[in-house]
Parts: sequence; C-alpha cells; structure tokens
Amino acid sequence: MTSPLLDNLLARIVDSGLLDEPVAENGLIYGRASIDAAGTVVTVNVDPELDDDDDAVDGEELVAALARILSVNETRWRAVIDEVADDIDEAVDDEPVIEQVDLRDDLEATSVVVFADAVLLAFDAPKQFPDSRILVQLDDELEIANIEVRDRDGSAPQ
Repeated sequence: MTSPLLDNLLARIVDSGLLDEPVAENGLIYGRASIDAAGTVVTVNVDPELDDDDDAVDGEELVAALARILSVNETRWRAVIDEVADDIDEAVDDEPVIEQVDLRDDLEATSVVVFADAVLLAFDAPKQFPDSRILVQLDDELEIANIEVRDRDGSAPQ
C-alpha cells in the first residue's frame, strides 16, 4: 500500500521520463536511469522522507533534484570523481591496496539515492576496494558534503 503523496510523486516521475519503469513501495520510488556523464546506468531511489513530515514533501523539488543528478555535465562529474579519488588517496596514504590503479579509473557509480536537499551516490572500486562501497553525499548544488568508505556489510572498514 502506498500513500497519496507517494502515488503523486510516482506520477510526476513517470511523466518526467527520468526513470525506467519506476515503482513505489516501502515509502520510496525505485527505478533505473542513465547518468550520461558517467557513462553508466544506475539504480535510483527517490526518498521523499515521508516519515519526517508528510506535509513537507515537495514533488517538484524531488523531480528537479533527480533531473539535476542525472543530467550532471561531464565537467562537474569529473570534478566529483577527482575530489573523491583525492580524498580517499589522502586518507589511505600508504595503506596497501589490492591492485595499484588510479582510483579515478576504478570508480564505478552503482546507485543514487535522491532526497530533497541531498543526493547519495554509491560507487564500487573493484580493483582497489573490492570488499567496500564508497558513499558520496552531494548537496543540492552537487558539491561534495561527505565521503565514506564502508564495508559491504555497512560497517566502516577497520
């Protein structure tokens, strides 16, 4: 069962054509979409955060945030990738990695979660961090707010 607010958001997303075969369940809209600047198709979740304040859900804002990340230009996408790689390279410094390769070339976008005021990108880096996911939070201007490397089970790596 979905709420009228979620049904309305689903209708807006269907009308926008941004997601392939979107569905609403468990308070989220799910689908797949292409990030052209990344050259990849990702799983997309749109989270209207219905538990927080149902009256504050702004479907137009969520669709605009979804459109913004999916249509990010190559220059901005490269800047995000560069900042993520630089940040992680600094953090791991001389720690051993599985395979020495430029992290910029290893990062593969796998999913996007869209909130009204933020976007969460998930990346795999199968050569350097095969047992981890890299989570990158972007603000509404697509500037990096946070970067985390998490074990696949959700915990922070040791």
